[in-house]
Amino acid sequence: MEQEISGRNVSSPERRSAERLFHRDLPGGGYVAIELLGSLGGDRTVRVIVERRSDRSRRQGHRPPVILEEAWRPERGFGELYRVACDNVAIARGLLRLPRAD
Repeated sequence: MEQEISGRNVSSPERRSAERLFHRDLPGGGYVAIELLGSLGGDRTVRVIVERRSDRSRRQGHRPPVILEEAWRPERGFGELYRVACDNVAIARGLLRLPRAD
C-alpha cells in the first residue's frame, strides 16, 4: 500500500491553495487524501477527500467527494482525520452519509 505524507496538488484553481498532508491508495482502486486548504482571509480548512475511481480520471469541473471537513487548528493537528483516512470502514460510512444526486 503506497502512502504519501506530503506534497502539493495543483490541478484546479481551488486546489492550488490545497496542501496534500496525506495520501493512500484504496483497495480496489481510488485513493483517500487529507488536504489543508488556505483562504484569502487566512482561515484554513482541513478535509478528507475520497476518489473512488481506479483510473483517477475525473470529468472536468468535478471534484472528489469530501467526507469530513473542519476548521484547521494547528494545535490539534490532523490526528482524527488521519484515523478516518486510514480506516476503510469509516471511509465507507462517510461516503454513505453523502447526499445522493439521483
